[in-house]
Amino acid sequence: MSLLDGMRQRPPGRLIRSAWRRGRLGSGGWMALAIMGTGFRLLKVLSRRRAEVAHTAELKPGESLRIRHLPEDQRGRQV
Repeated sequence: MSLLDGMRQRPPGRLIRSAWRRGRLGSGGWMALAIMGTGFRLLKVLSRRRAEVAHTAELKPGESLRIRHLPEDQRGRQV
């Protein structure tokens, strides 16, 4: 097991918490790492795709529903 394998197993939150603690004690490098790590986490949360409701209706007895998917290009955009 290499050093990188051990780092991949630890959650990044632990490193960010440690960086905030050390940064508040006066280390500029740790403070910069804490700000960057928190910024990346914030961007990750804000850039998530959110489910979009296209249509809602109540089906009555005897009615049916057909679901189809629109084709997408390589970037995931509908064409």
